[in-house]
Amino acid sequence: MPYTRVSFLISPPEPWREILLAELNEIGYEGFEETTGGLEAYVEDGLFDVSALQQLVTMRDPHVTVSWSVSKLEERNWNAIWEQSFQPVEVGKEVRIRAEHHAPAEGFAHELVITPRMAFGTGHHATTRMMVRAMLDLQATGGTFADGLTGKAVCDLGCGTAVLAILAEQLGAGVIRAIDIDEQAVLNARDNLVRNGCSRISVEKGTAIDLEGHDYDLILANIERNTLLDAMGLMAGAMRPGAALFLSGFILADRPLLAASAEQHGLVTVELLEEGEWSLLGCRKPQVP
Repeated sequence: MPYTRVSFLISPPEPWREILLAELNEIGYEGFEETTGGLEAYVEDGLFDVSALQQLVTMRDPHVTVSWSVSKLEERNWNAIWEQSFQPVEVGKEVRIRAEHHAPAEGFAHELVITPRMAFGTGHHATTRMMVRAMLDLQATGGTFADGLTGKAVCDLGCGTAVLAILAEQLGAGVIRAIDIDEQAVLNARDNLVRNGCSRISVEKGTAIDLEGHDYDLILANIERNTLLDAMGLMAGAMRPGAALFLSGFILADRPLLAASAEQHGLVTVELLEEGEWSLLGCRKPQVP
C-alpha cells in the first residue's frame, strides 16, 4: 500500500514533538522517526488530509511553530520495518517489554511480549512507563489495594497494544476489559493477548461511553488531554468506592486542569508522577462512610 511521508520542523522541539506524535497517532499515522528539530511521520495515501493536520492542537498553539513538507513513498512493509526498530523496554527490574524476536531475559518479575503494529503502547513513551510504575505502586498504598490487583476488575481505556491490560493480568487482576476506538488497535491487542497467554482480558472497539453500566476497581486511561477531560465524568461514574484512576497522555502544564476536573467529579488526587515534560495523575474515589 502506498504511503505519504510528512516531514515536520518544530520550534521548540520539546515537548511539542511528542505531543504532535500522539496527535498524529490518533488520526491514523502509523510510523514515526525523530529528526533534528522535528519529526517524520507516515500515513496511508488515502488517509492523508491537510485539513485534519491543520486542526491539531499542536498546529494551533501559539507557543510552537510547525511547518511541514510532503513526499510520496514506494510500497514497503512498514510493519516489518517498525518491528525491526523496536527495542526491549525495562521499567526497573520488575517489568520488561519486548517483541517476539527478542530473547527472553532473566531477573524480571513480568515480561510482556508486544508486537506494536500500528497501535500505541510499547513502553517506549514516557506515559506508558509511568502507567506501569503506577500500577506497580498500587500494592504499597494499602486499603482497597492491600493485595495489589489480585482479583480486581480493571478497564484499560484507549488500550492501544493492550500492554497495560496484559500487565494487569500478570499482576493478578480478575477481569480486565480493554477498549480502543481504532479497529486496527483492537486487532493488534487481541494478537498480543494470544502472545502472552492471556485468559482474563476482553478487547472491544469503543469509547468512554461504553463504561456506562459497568464498574471497576481500577481504570487506566493513557490518552490525550481533551479526551480525558471529556471522559472524566464517565470514568468517575464507573469507579467503585475506593477505586483508582490513572490518567496520562498529557504534559505537566495540563496536570492542574486534569486534577480540577477529577475533583469536580468527586475524586481525590493520590499520586503524581512525571518524566520529562510528561505527567501522570492518580486519583481515588472515596470509600462510602
